[in-house]
Amino acid sequence: MALYTQEQIDKANQTNLEEFLQQKGERLRKTGSESVLIYKDSTGEHDSISVRRNRWYDHKNMRGGYPLKFMQEFYGMNFRTAMKELLHGEEPGLGRKKNTEQEKPKVNEETEVNGNTAKCEDDTKKSEFKLPEKDGNMKRVFAYLLKTRFLDKDVVRSFVEQEILYQEKKHGNVVFVGTDKDGVPKSACKKTTAEQTKGFRMTVAGSDCRYGFCWRGDSNKLYVFEAAIDLMSFITLKNYDWKTDSFLALDGLSSKPLLQFLEDQKNIFEIFLCLDYDAAGMEACDKLKDILIEKGYDGEKIKREYPLYKDWNEQLKAEHGKVPILPQSHPKKTAYHVAVRKLGIMNANTESPYMKWRKQEYEKSGIHFYLEQIKRDFKQAEKLVKKREADTKPLLASILRMADLSICLICEVKRDDNLPELTMYQTTIQELEKAYKPYLDKARMDRRIQEMKEEMEHLKTLAVQDQPSLFVWAKNMADMAMRTIIYVETEYPQELERKNSFAEQKMKEQKTEPDTTEQMELEMGG
Repeated sequence: MALYTQEQIDKANQTNLEEFLQQKGERLRKTGSESVLIYKDSTGEHDSISVRRNRWYDHKNMRGGYPLKFMQEFYGMNFRTAMKELLHGEEPGLGRKKNTEQEKPKVNEETEVNGNTAKCEDDTKKSEFKLPEKDGNMKRVFAYLLKTRFLDKDVVRSFVEQEILYQEKKHGNVVFVGTDKDGVPKSACKKTTAEQTKGFRMTVAGSDCRYGFCWRGDSNKLYVFEAAIDLMSFITLKNYDWKTDSFLALDGLSSKPLLQFLEDQKNIFEIFLCLDYDAAGMEACDKLKDILIEKGYDGEKIKREYPLYKDWNEQLKAEHGKVPILPQSHPKKTAYHVAVRKLGIMNANTESPYMKWRKQEYEKSGIHFYLEQIKRDFKQAEKLVKKREADTKPLLASILRMADLSICLICEVKRDDNLPELTMYQTTIQELEKAYKPYLDKARMDRRIQEMKEEMEHLKTLAVQDQPSLFVWAKNMADMAMRTIIYVETEYPQELERKNSFAEQKMKEQKTEPDTTEQMELEMGG
């Protein structure tokens, strides 16, 4: 098979993604020097993807990169199909080693494109960092923070006195300064004080985003927030002697400021993750906790603090009589809980046709029935995915049965005679639900099917008598099936819509273009 050359990969990644998406009929909204992609998923319409020339960043899912990765992530294409689309049908070159990374030159994906923010840089970059000029007074900033955001005056003054919060002279924006352990300014973020343009915020050019807006205390406690205003809102709400504790605003969801802070503050042992009560905040908390545990921090000392509403400032607003933005559940976690409940109810109804059939087949063949039926259901699911049919009910039924039988297999292998079968079944699925982390569950359908296929191949190497290995296999299969059920219920309809729409447009383009295949073959043959 011919392979794409590195030159071709670089060429594909230089595609102007804004122009490409416009040509494909996607909705884009121009915002300053970049565009925002308007798209739909299981939770409705979103504008979380920023696009600037050949770079993109998905704020909702915290990932980004170049056009190749976009085609794979957004449209669910494999590498070769994505290359062919971006190169307008150009065939792979010969004689070059395949590039395994598929995405060069490498991008700092968290910071290269970041909404209305400038590029965040570390010490290896050459841009000079310079704080915006200070205004002679703080009237606009105090009015905004105290009257619009309801922050406590003494709390605000404490940060002003540290010279990490001030009013910008040119536009009257509030400036939040990130400092290192010696108090040296390393980064800054500007936010408008005008309510009618409250969405505007900008990271100052040259900022080293390993350093966030913070307060360094002497205790072993650290409270972590997405934004500086949430940080000060939390302190205002708690109304306690807070200055001995440490507080950090990430200015987003990146782990870099947190890791740098902990590197500098060796006294920290107890960490409170106080991020927003929404899908992105939940995912970031799971991810940050895993990162910290890998770094050696005690998982029991890493705790989640939830605001009553969407964030801490919304809670503060509510206390002052304003209508707050409500907390938002994670659609995938909600769907997982619904699936767990559905399986539990299904197993409790022992007189249903399905349960009678399952019991009868198990009594005939034992666990071989579970294994063979899982294989049959997987083959059916694989066929249905290839068909790309809009009706996902048959697909959902096959995968739901795979999950059910995999859980039955787990229960069979770890059988406990002291527990009723239904109790053991429900305990098993609840353990799966507790371990589920949406931030680790980002694959498109093709990848999910491929993972299950690989697990099916692995099954061929296992002996039924090898109970420990069979238990691990069944647990992996149950986890994959449950995650795929969630995907079908939440994001798969949008993936299908995008794929089918893209395919239809491609067919229209082919009808309007002359067929040059024969001429190309003659030229290549000559």
